[in-house]
Amino acid sequence: MAPRHTLSLSPNSGRRERRAFEFYFVSAAPQLAGGMSIDFWTTVVPQICRSEPAVWDAMIAISALFEYPDQCLDFTYLRNCHKRSESLSQIQQEALSWYSRSISSISSQIAGRGADPYIALISCILFICIETIQGRVEEALQLYRQGVSLILDLRVQVSHGMVSTSKVALLEDTIVPLFLRLCAVSLSISGVQPCELYTLANIGIPAVFSSVDSARFVIANLYTEAQLFENEATKHIWAVGRDAAISQDLLNRQHSLKDRLNNWHRAYIGMCQNLHTRAAMPTNAEPILMTYHAALFIFVSECLTHHEIVYDNHLAGFTTIVEQASLTLASTVGPNGAQPPFTFEMGIGMPLFLTVMKCRDSNLRLRALDLLRQAPPMQGFFKCTPVAHLSENFMKLEESYGKAIRESTGDHSVDIPEEARICHYGVFRPQDGLPPRYR
Repeated sequence: MAPRHTLSLSPNSGRRERRAFEFYFVSAAPQLAGGMSIDFWTTVVPQICRSEPAVWDAMIAISALFEYPDQCLDFTYLRNCHKRSESLSQIQQEALSWYSRSISSISSQIAGRGADPYIALISCILFICIETIQGRVEEALQLYRQGVSLILDLRVQVSHGMVSTSKVALLEDTIVPLFLRLCAVSLSISGVQPCELYTLANIGIPAVFSSVDSARFVIANLYTEAQLFENEATKHIWAVGRDAAISQDLLNRQHSLKDRLNNWHRAYIGMCQNLHTRAAMPTNAEPILMTYHAALFIFVSECLTHHEIVYDNHLAGFTTIVEQASLTLASTVGPNGAQPPFTFEMGIGMPLFLTVMKCRDSNLRLRALDLLRQAPPMQGFFKCTPVAHLSENFMKLEESYGKAIRESTGDHSVDIPEEARICHYGVFRPQDGLPPRYR
């Protein structure tokens, strides 16, 4: 496969571009999808790039940055302002020049009112990918919001019969679910609100899922709902201060959300059994989905209390997370024995982070931390490296303080006392001052 447009006036540059395309197609594209629903990256993008220079340039930029990542992995999401471009390798600089060329191409089309909104949306996804590979989450979030606007505009065109059936199918079956998964991950960032696509989504849980994609679609939206519920629950607890004062409305919503998580699990297990019967597949088709189910069930079950000891009742759930996360990493490891530097999709970072923070079984906790360190450093908008560092420090603080308390009271158990457990935490920029709840 080769693009129909001229790649470059420089023969050397042309060879590097073709080499970048080869690496993208063979190595980067399958890993960007995290092992699931790879058609967008392995089929759609390569097909469109043949006739769209902007898509070609963005694709090869992704390839080069994926092979030679230069990631910003600090919690504030901002690259060190003192870092000079000279520190980038020639390949990285060329990748960013391809990215710039792609942006210029799309911008020129928009300025001339000749931009195809469908191509603009595909390019926007690739631009989000380029920014997140670099760890530039704030820039990626801006592009994500632009992408949501493009989707809403395209839906208007669809309603007027202005979009082909094939493009409508790609939009609703692939691109919209992709943005809804980004929505779920983005809510882990303070201050980010759910996108309009989520509020418009019609989320039902069948008796048995028809495909892994449908199961993932529902669990991603349950993840979004669980985070929104947890945010509201946290504000309520801070306001009332006592478990006994929890509103009946929140308790009812918690019960409903737990019921839907149980329904998801039954539908997923039914699907896996059907797949196993028909195609001799493993009884657990996608272990990463099980890590999210277990994490969300724990998350939802206990977010209406400020007592940390309640998490001791979820040892089985934490065990599921660790075991399924280990299977997930085994399926994504590269030929060199390393994990990819980046995946565009929801990864195992969040479930493992929850386990390190809330599971006080020392063996499981350490296993979860080790897996978190092995995981791809960037998973969508989720940064595993600083999260692993933070959770390890919290674990050490709890264990140190717990040991001091046990020694002072003559307690010979190995359990971490409730008063030594960290309940609330927050990450903020010093220049922004303390968040209101901590003032």
